[in-house]
Parts: sequence; C-alpha cells; structure tokens
Amino acid sequence: MTLLFAASLAAPLSASVVQDEPDSSWSYNAELSLLFTSGNSTVRTFGVGGGARREWGSGELSFLAGGLRTESGTTQRIAVGTEDHFTVTDYSDPKPTAENYFLRGEFERSFSDHVHLTTGAGWERNTFAGFESRLSLVGGIGNMWIETETTRLETDYGITFTAQNDVVDDPDKSASFGGVRVSTSFRRQLTQTADFESTLTLDENLTDGTDLRADLANSLAVDINHLLAVKTGLRLVWDNVPALTRAPLEQPAGTPTGQTVLVPRHKLDSTLTIALVANF
Repeated sequence: MTLLFAASLAAPLSASVVQDEPDSSWSYNAELSLLFTSGNSTVRTFGVGGGARREWGSGELSFLAGGLRTESGTTQRIAVGTEDHFTVTDYSDPKPTAENYFLRGEFERSFSDHVHLTTGAGWERNTFAGFESRLSLVGGIGNMWIETETTRLETDYGITFTAQNDVVDDPDKSASFGGVRVSTSFRRQLTQTADFESTLTLDENLTDGTDLRADLANSLAVDINHLLAVKTGLRLVWDNVPALTRAPLEQPAGTPTGQTVLVPRHKLDSTLTIALVANF
C-alpha cells in the first residue's frame, strides 16, 4: 500500500474567455505530490498529474495524464579504522519500489438526456505490476440514470482492445486481445462541504475468460473553506490473471539452487492518498 500527501491546484477557464465559441468551456487541473524522509531510512516520492476537459453542446472531451515514482532504502553505516579510533560513514542507495505513468483521453457525446456515445484511449506503464506498457482502446454507449445538482450516476458499456508488453513474457498469454468493459460512476454531494465519488470498472478478456480486471476508485473531499479542501482517496486494482515475475528457486533446506521459476504477481494492488486541494 502506498500513502501519499498531495497538493493540487485547479484553474478553470470560463466560457467567457473563448470569444468565438460562447457555448464551450475549458477546465484544467494540476497535481503535485512530494514525500521525502531521511535519517535511518530514505524515502523519496514524486508524483505529478493533470487534466483538461472541454464541454460544448452535447459533447465532452477530456484528457488526463500523470506519473508516480517512489524510491526507498535503508541507511547503512560503515566504520573505518581500529576498535579504538575509527570514523563512521553513512550511505544510502534508494531503489525504485513503485512506479506508474499513465495517459488517457475520452470523448463523450449525448444523444438524449439518458443515452450517450463514448470512445477513449489510454496508455499506462507499471513495471511493479508487471507490464512495461499497456495500450487500451474502448468504444461503446452509456446511460445517465440520475443527474441532479447533488447526485450523478451513469453506466458505460464498451468493446475494448488491449495491447500489453509485460516485463516477463508469459508464454501462455496473448500480448493483445479484445474485451468487454462495464463501468459505473457515482457522485454524491453529502453536505454543502463534502463530496463523495466512486468509479468501478470491470474489463473482461474475451480471449481468456478467467482474465478479469477490476478497478475501484473512491474519494471523499471535504471543504475547509472556499479555497481549500482535504481529499482522501482509495484505489483498489484487481487482476485475476496477474503478470508473471521470476523468483529464485531454493531447496527445502533453504539452499539456493541458482535457478529461477515463473510465478504470478499479487492479484490486488491498493493505493491510499490524502490530498490538500486548492481551487482558484
């Protein structure tokens, strides 16, 4: 599990700025996450992200990009000299323990108050989850079930194509495959100062029926004042057929054999974030 503290800046651009398209508007957001510790251990976390969205008439275009990298290590101490006279040297060699980069784009066009067309593309890199790159394309339709000032609920249904390059090749798994995706997005204004959002995405591999992926993202934002808010988020990513990794092979007595075997990675990854958000 990864725990982050982030600061975000959102800078909306109203429709009045775009003189030639009075019925359109752009909105932007940017986020920076930093975490540094030193002493007996060293941890460095750097995350950056941002997005842009444009709405006009019955259409909406959005982009989202970001990255996260965490390095950690233990401080080692070496004494040089004799037992009575020596000097101590500290050194630390942090190594990457988490790394994730992504880029997504989506277009949505409404045909009525309850039906819309959606298309999108995304790229992601997460070597600790087992893949160097994952390219996903999706297209389908969606339904808007509830849309009020305080509540929004919609569901999308789509056909997907995924091309994935794993860190360790799986001889029994295809690098590209088609799939079916169902996603649900829910937003609720709990009070005048608190908003809850939840998104669940299920992606089924049509080539391998056991390869089901699920992505659940929840967040709760509480306003401190009209400029600042505290936002807590929890993301759970489940892959029923995770990528492979190489593990050293030992004898029952614990003696290394010098060989490695292919084993699946963990199916579940979780990320917990606590963010200070500023809106301007």
